[in-house]
Amino acid sequence: MRKREQWASKVGLIFAAAGNAIGLGNLLRFPSKVALYGGGAFMVPYFVALFLLGLPLMVLEWVIGRYAGAKGHGSMTGIMGSLFHHANWARVLGSLGVAIPFLIVCYYIYIESWTLGFAVLSLFGQMPKPVSTQDPKVAMEPYVSFFREYTEPSVLAVLFLVITLLVNWYILQRGVVKGIELTAKVGIPALLLMGVFLMVVSLSIRGGKGLEGLLYIYTPDFSKLGDPQVWLEASGQIFFTLSLGMGAIATYASYVKYREDVLKSAFWTAGINEFVEVVIGASIAIPAAFAMFGAMAVPELAKEGTFRLGFMSMPAVLMALPFGWLLSAVWFFLLFIAALTSSLALTQPLVSLFEDEMRWSHTKAVNVSMLMVSVGAFLSAFVPGFIDELDFWAGTLMLVFFALVEIIVF
Repeated sequence: MRKREQWASKVGLIFAAAGNAIGLGNLLRFPSKVALYGGGAFMVPYFVALFLLGLPLMVLEWVIGRYAGAKGHGSMTGIMGSLFHHANWARVLGSLGVAIPFLIVCYYIYIESWTLGFAVLSLFGQMPKPVSTQDPKVAMEPYVSFFREYTEPSVLAVLFLVITLLVNWYILQRGVVKGIELTAKVGIPALLLMGVFLMVVSLSIRGGKGLEGLLYIYTPDFSKLGDPQVWLEASGQIFFTLSLGMGAIATYASYVKYREDVLKSAFWTAGINEFVEVVIGASIAIPAAFAMFGAMAVPELAKEGTFRLGFMSMPAVLMALPFGWLLSAVWFFLLFIAALTSSLALTQPLVSLFEDEMRWSHTKAVNVSMLMVSVGAFLSAFVPGFIDELDFWAGTLMLVFFALVEIIVF
């Protein structure tokens, strides 16, 4: 049997697993949900879901991943098979845990390329000039137009998509230790530093108006607790933010040493993710928008969703500040690192399937995996509605279904 790689260090393992969980949902999706669904009151169902659903599922994936990894299996196809004496039905069912992250990364990596493109364009002063106004619609109009033109897709969008695919390809080709683990060791500390820096900037805008924005979104509206949708949204956010129900955590866990304390690893992973989400994520985009445009604009911006908040309102705010080009570049590089560590994790289950179950060489497994991802990414770029369809079926329905399967099997 081919010797499988193992994480080289405890720190590398925790950073890689945290990078798996940390993504665009922490920095954009979470603050929008808080602003829309009861502010501080949203945190009640959020933490209930974290402790009753999130942490148990996180531990579950770490345990079955370590167990199967000792037997030479890293994808959910092999993991489920190893639990049921390699029964065909179990392997077929487990294949959902490879299909889900693959389908998600097909569109996720395209969005990741936007963050890299916008970061580079910000750095070289190619973003639209800010409009001096407190009317959010007027202030964001140049950035709305710029975003639409960029994602048509433009030649630049295709160029940065190719670069993003090559970056992922190169890191995965280097393997678990020299590729994913090394990237996480550099990327996660950099992400935390940039996140804290932007948090300070956002909260201090206009003499501390940003801090008022943080208090605004966390002001509890307890009447929302009677709304079932709030509980559903909170539970969905926990699944989304911790990367549960898609097999990616279990794949990473399959590369740990057999006697690794996976309980500690699971709690560290969840803890770092929650810090980035609840402390950093909530303290950047919405408070900055509040400080610049006022309280009335926050619910509207939150309703517009992740893309508008991240790619239109934040540049409109940051570009209006001193050294706005640099702040905008830091913001998009922050998003890029968060997205990169997640896209690596979402692709690794497919690589592991080819390596462990089909006995392909690492080079061939990565090449075929990334060719498949590249096809999906270009479909996401050029086929209207493709992203929405994949997000609904893979990122919503299949995610919850497979989490239920994992619980029953466990």
